[in-house]
Amino acid sequence: MRLYYEWGATQLRKHGEELCGDSLVLSRRADSVTLALADGLGSGVKANILSTLTAKIAVQLLENDLPLRDVVETIGQTLPVCQVRKLAYSTFAIAQFFSDGHVRIVEFDTPPAILLRDRHRWTHSVSRERVLGGKNIRETAFFLKIGDWVVLVSDGVLNAGIGGVYPLGWGLDQATQFLERHAHPNLGAQELADKMAAAVQDLYAGRPGDDVSIVVFKVRHKLAATVLTGPPEDRKASDLTVDKFLSHVGRHVVCGGTTAQLVARRVNKPVDVDLATMTDEVPAMARIDGMDLVTEGILTLTRARALLSSGIQRDAVRFKTDGASALVRMFLSADHVHFMVGMAKNPAHQNPELPQQLGIRLAVVREIAEALRHRGIEATVETV
Repeated sequence: MRLYYEWGATQLRKHGEELCGDSLVLSRRADSVTLALADGLGSGVKANILSTLTAKIAVQLLENDLPLRDVVETIGQTLPVCQVRKLAYSTFAIAQFFSDGHVRIVEFDTPPAILLRDRHRWTHSVSRERVLGGKNIRETAFFLKIGDWVVLVSDGVLNAGIGGVYPLGWGLDQATQFLERHAHPNLGAQELADKMAAAVQDLYAGRPGDDVSIVVFKVRHKLAATVLTGPPEDRKASDLTVDKFLSHVGRHVVCGGTTAQLVARRVNKPVDVDLATMTDEVPAMARIDGMDLVTEGILTLTRARALLSSGIQRDAVRFKTDGASALVRMFLSADHVHFMVGMAKNPAHQNPELPQQLGIRLAVVREIAEALRHRGIEATVETV
């Protein structure tokens, strides 16, 4: 079974600084996710530059399949030890998550990763410590399952509240207990990261005494959606196209009146139009039993494209009932959106008196797909 890693991150910069001295770089590939979290020595611009360099080097080398030993040695040679403090210019944690559940985490002078299973801290195994490139490295490998959480933090999290609510700082145990209380299955990774950051901000009384980084991974099934819009170029292949559409796992979305009729005929269900969802900009939605969402075609897609291009977030369309908002909600809640775009010519779209946008369904879909990719959502486009 392939696992999917939803992730979220929140950072707070030290009070009085313009930049956060921590940096994180994440790279997602077909079968893995790689994260590097680096904490630059000190704070401000210099720390930010050093930590950014560390994180980028780590991810790029691992993506090029360089052995871990070589990655650590390269970082060690690139970032020398501070001659005044006798400390490394940047500490780091590197985590690799594979789709089969295997995880490898390497940490150099950073707080250990916090693992939660069934909302309790999970001690997977004893970490192995060894010297690589002159650095004492803690390395751990284990397997995750659906419902697990992995949280990586910088020192600024554990130091929160020092000299105040917690004389010695929040510490690992208190931070873990907070996560155990809040890691609800219905919560998203970004939501948990934001909750923890808010707690840290409160402990610092709104004036963080150190840079803070929180990265949360939630292990779950991949959320996929398939969008069918427009009849196929070969009208005789309509049933085969609908069958292929229905064979995709996940949510099924139909965009377009003619397309809806093709689907309804194939599944032998009526199309019920919901006039209450019609607005001045977007035509009414409809319902077909078994489909997750049914909207009008090009006008709704064009409006959805405009919303995505404006940078709108899911919360902004949470309670809106029009088709374009419903599409955007669905897009932003998915991990992968696959578009099946029918290439049949629609005579109505060739009328020169109609807006030019009506003749460019494929172009609109491609722009939506690109907007989704910019947000970290996988998107593919297939013509039929």
